[in-house]
Amino acid sequence: MRTIAVITVLMTGTLVSCGAAESTTPVQPAKTKTENPLAGLPSKAEGPHIDKLKALGDNSWINLGCPAADPKWGKEGVARGRAWCSKMAAAPDLGGAFFCGTGVHGAVKSDGRYMDDLWFYDANAHRWICLYPGANKETKLHLDKHGFEVDEAGNHVPVSYLSHAYNNTTYNPDLKLYHIMWTQCPWWGNALPQRWEWLDVPKEKRTYGNVGPVIPLTRHPLLWDVAKGCWERKFVEGAGPGGRFEGVAEYIPSLKKTLYTHTGKTWLYDYAANAWTEGPKVPAAVAGYDSNGCFDPKRERIWVVKGKGFAFYDVKISKWEEIKAEGQPEDLGATNDAQLYFDSANDVLLWHKSHGPVAVYDPGANKWTDLGNTAPDISGKRTMMKFMVWHGFYSAEHNAHFFYLAGDSGSGDATMLAYRYKRAKDELSGKGK
Repeated sequence: MRTIAVITVLMTGTLVSCGAAESTTPVQPAKTKTENPLAGLPSKAEGPHIDKLKALGDNSWINLGCPAADPKWGKEGVARGRAWCSKMAAAPDLGGAFFCGTGVHGAVKSDGRYMDDLWFYDANAHRWICLYPGANKETKLHLDKHGFEVDEAGNHVPVSYLSHAYNNTTYNPDLKLYHIMWTQCPWWGNALPQRWEWLDVPKEKRTYGNVGPVIPLTRHPLLWDVAKGCWERKFVEGAGPGGRFEGVAEYIPSLKKTLYTHTGKTWLYDYAANAWTEGPKVPAAVAGYDSNGCFDPKRERIWVVKGKGFAFYDVKISKWEEIKAEGQPEDLGATNDAQLYFDSANDVLLWHKSHGPVAVYDPGANKWTDLGNTAPDISGKRTMMKFMVWHGFYSAEHNAHFFYLAGDSGSGDATMLAYRYKRAKDELSGKGK
């Protein structure tokens, strides 16, 4: 039988008490409470970068520079780049997007914190907000009865909760929840050696890359509660996705559910029922990890691309369809070298090949159009771009696609680009942004 260690938390950061998780120990008052980091959003859209966004023309880019750092965290107040992480989950009601994931395996920042941190990019103010700074060697937790990591007050404190982020995150604006599909990263061993203790792993089995006997299943959602400003983990009874780090997660407003593709299966998570149901099989061409996806609210479709594969899930009839369109790019890439977003102002899918061209897909015409590579030089040298990882999202408010470029686990040369496919009709008439 597992022995559950009861250890005091020695952790600083922006985490606040979110209501106790079910714990095996009496709940103690939280030692530290801080302000909700997202309180007051969305920010007022103003400043030089907003003027630049308003002036953007068709098929045009601008370099907005590195977003302002979170003042609390100094040198580490800017999100670092992450490999295999093309998606920043957009939160239109907050005026920005969430960002997390693993960079270089087992990477530790200069402040000693592991890269299981969580960030929010405030597009209106062009700044980073640190929601959670990551675990460090002072972090001490224990397991509750579900095997979830909690502090002495019973608050969920997830550790190494993602391998690379891939497309495993989404945002539920109805409940104001950032939803992460737990995809255990095995590279924490050197960074957080104390974790072996509360996982109760014998010393002879403590090897780099070993996640220990506790494998938190993907079916238990990991959430950042925007209203409360803290983590929450939901224990789900019954069947659901589980296992390794693959999938496309997208929230579907009409269903009030999140769809997740995993090991060739479709799963739907019902927030009200706290339960998963299994849907139709995912087409082989886009199944597995490393697919890019986006939600099309007009047609109620989730579009997915991977390599030569292109398919969509029709929400209304719960059916997948694989398609081949006129002008389709030869290789639609993966999460480390391409991005896919729905452009609501122009009713197209925008696909971008990192360090390469932009292409748009018109669902009505079933046709792709290659717009070429017009991205600006970085540091005066286009060759610099190949060392940068691209992460992004579409902002309907600004009718712009934001792309954060940063080296894997680095931020020294980081910058934010913005791209506009076409000005909307109200923009052309002077009524829009």
